[in-house]
Formats: sequence, C-alpha cells, structure tokens
Amino acid sequence: MTISIFFYNEAGAQFRNSFPRQEINVGTRDGVQVNGTTNTQTKADYKDKLDNSSDIQKVTYFSDGKTLNVTLWLGDTVPKNPSEEGADTVVYGALIDVDNNPTTGKFGVDYQKEVQWSNTTQVWNSFLAEYSSPDHLRIIELQRNHSMVFEEDQKYVPISLDLESITSPAKYRVLCYTVLIYGNNNSKSVVDLTNWMDIPPATYTFSTLPVPLVMRQGEQMDIGVQLKSSSGVPPQTVHFVPSENYSDIKVIYKPDRSSNGSSTSFGLAPAPFRIQVPKDAQVGQYSIPVMVNISSGSLFPSKFIELPNFNLSVTTQGQISTLANLSLAVIEPPTISEQVKEFWSAYGALISLMGAGFAGGISTYILDYLKNRKKTGAPIDDKDKRISSF
Repeated sequence: MTISIFFYNEAGAQFRNSFPRQEINVGTRDGVQVNGTTNTQTKADYKDKLDNSSDIQKVTYFSDGKTLNVTLWLGDTVPKNPSEEGADTVVYGALIDVDNNPTTGKFGVDYQKEVQWSNTTQVWNSFLAEYSSPDHLRIIELQRNHSMVFEEDQKYVPISLDLESITSPAKYRVLCYTVLIYGNNNSKSVVDLTNWMDIPPATYTFSTLPVPLVMRQGEQMDIGVQLKSSSGVPPQTVHFVPSENYSDIKVIYKPDRSSNGSSTSFGLAPAPFRIQVPKDAQVGQYSIPVMVNISSGSLFPSKFIELPNFNLSVTTQGQISTLANLSLAVIEPPTISEQVKEFWSAYGALISLMGAGFAGGISTYILDYLKNRKKTGAPIDDKDKRISSF
C-alpha cells in the first residue's frame, strides 16, 4: 500500500507540472548588433552569411513534468561548422529563473543551459550551469562534442532540460537567446533574445461587470471586459479577435471606443465589447471563445551576456496567441408583470414623490382659497364644503 501511494503521488506531481506544446512569436530580424571596434550597439543588419541563423523567430516548448523540451526556430540553416563561415563563436541557450528573485544567482538567473560552438574546440559542446552569484558557478552537466541533430537545411535548434537537475520547480521562467561572434578580434557580434516565458504557461480569463453577465433575448449591451492572467503579471498590450459563426450571439470588439480614439491594445484598462443577442437565441449558458493576441515585454539582465569591452542593453519582446472564454447567460424577455414591476421599481419612488408634491400643492391652494373667502365675508356654499372635505 505504501508503494502504491508513493507511485500515485509521483505520477500526480509529474502530471501537474506537465503542459502541452506552446508557441510564441518573437519577431523577425530584431536582433542587436555590436561593433567590437567602435563598441557601439545598433540594430542587426543581417548582411553576413550567418546572421540569419542567429535570428530566433519562434519558440515552441512543452513538458511531461520531467523534461522541458524547447525548440528555437531560426531564420536560416544552422551551420555544421561555423568557423568555415567566418564565425568564432556561435551560441544557442536558455536562462532559467526558478525563484523569480533578481538578487539570487547571476543577476537573477539561477541556471543556464547552452549549446556552443567555439573556433578553439571546433566542435559543438553542451553544458548546464548553476549560479550562486555573478562570479560563482558550478557545472552540473557537460557534453563534449554534443550531438546536434543536423538535417538537410535544418533551421532549428532543440534544447532539452532535465528538470530534476534544477530542483524540479513547480513554477519557473525561461528566456532563450543566441549569440554570434565573428572573427578572433570580435569585430562583430549579433545577439537575439526572447522574452521571459512563464512555466507552466499562464492561463487567461475574462472578468466582466456585472458578474455573472446576464442578457435577454433581443438585447444589445456595451460592456468592458478585463483580461486576467494566472501569473498575476498584466500583459503589455492585448488585441482581441472574437470567434465568428460560433453562435447566433454576436460579440464585437470595438477598440474605437478607447480613450484615445485609435488604440487597438488594452493592458490594464477594460476592453470595449458590444454583445448582440438575437430575439430567437436559445435560452441558456454560453461560453464564447475569443482569440487573444498578447504582447509582453520583460526585463533582461543585460549584464549576464558578457561581450568583450561592451555592456549590452536589450529590450525583450514576445507575442503569444491563446483563447479565453467570454461567459454569459441568455434569458427570456420579461413578462408584462415583470415589466410593470421593473418600471415601478425604477420610477415608483419618483411618481410617489411627484404625487405627494401635487397633493400638497392642491391642499395649500384650497386652504388659501377658503381663508380668502372667510376674510372677505363671502358665504361658503356647498361647493366650497365639497372642496374643503376633498
């Protein structure tokens, strides 16, 4: 029984830390170029032969709870022997932050997995390192003459990480990078980075007001929708694409209603939507999928990548597309009695107030009228008596 419980818990833990294949777009030809002669930083020009092989365009990743498998999708073929193309060093790697603490490890990075070609070794080597500070590290794993899976026209680099070797964290962050250095005098370097990727991946939900959102058949409503992330980190910008032909209910994204009149991106601010429910819509609960394109920027520890005589400054950016469900309930139109009840609930107090004011005004008029008749000595006839009793 003890053994059975142990294996059950272990499998459950692995299942909780696993997730299916994810994909992020990190841009095309958006790397940074450093001139080693003048020590200046510019946008990469991608004029040299190997420049595009350092351009990370997409990243896919997944995990079974034991191993994190990452693939860097590049702009050009990975060279089998970069030295023949004039490169001194070619690096493909991943930085891992297991505690989300910028004061631990090397500028917040706790582990580093890297595949590297050096003109000195003339082979691809792979290593996994742990950092306790910017100046202290230990090599956990080293593979000399690392077996890169070279296919014809291979434009990707796979990176595999044993999670047990980095303490099997329940939550962690990964940032991927490439570094390309030309010539022994480091005359030119090209660096490309992704944004920090939360693992497990963040999930996104919609928050609406009122909650829950209830609409009647034939009703139209303009609402503000707030996107919430399980990571607690708000996205930098968001664009929404409601699914078409999902149901008779129309969900229309209306960015023209934003405060500046032209923005199509919403981070912290509620996003404007218009919902139209047809008169013949089926009564019930709806969950309408909305495609969410999320652009997120993140801080990169620029001092981590050490280029000769240069302090690198890079802004990272990434974009993911995911689905979030907008939930609402459709109910029948109000009956006549419900309409009367709603009308009286909304306007009853005002009507009562107006009625009381009208009655008070009439009473004052009648009293003044009777007083004036009495002062003038005019007899009070039966009509006046009826008015007085009224």
